[in-house]
Amino acid sequence: MVFCRECNKRVEDCPHCVDPVNVPAIGVFDPKIKTLAYKEETHVLEIAFKNGQVWQLIGIPPSVYQEMLQATLSSFLKILARRYRAAPVRSRAGNRMEEEQCPACKRPMIVRHQTSGGTRRILWHCEPCHQSFWRTYAKESVRERRYRGV
Repeated sequence: MVFCRECNKRVEDCPHCVDPVNVPAIGVFDPKIKTLAYKEETHVLEIAFKNGQVWQLIGIPPSVYQEMLQATLSSFLKILARRYRAAPVRSRAGNRMEEEQCPACKRPMIVRHQTSGGTRRILWHCEPCHQSFWRTYAKESVRERRYRGV
């Protein structure tokens, strides 16, 4: 579970969290980092770690981003994270289950409660028609990944 540096709330509940940059990510060869995405117009660098966390560094000049692509990323990021403002990123739309339609009125539902762990359960609620239901989202276990050879 990831907590915000500023308010110590969970990332999904934090007002400081930011939305993804929605630009193509570049896969990198690093023991801790999975991908980098850079939005040049806003100077925002988004780092997706192999442990599932995603963070943005705000105010990164294009020259620093180009340097970063040529360097050992983990050590370079430690320096950048202290120099630039860092913010956790909400889960990407494909990974988060935040959009569910009400079966009765077909309007978007909101998350009332959620659990974490190996199996994630979410209590969905429809404000207009006051319907609620639990949905379970199972995560793939490490054992299953090893068995498939991934």
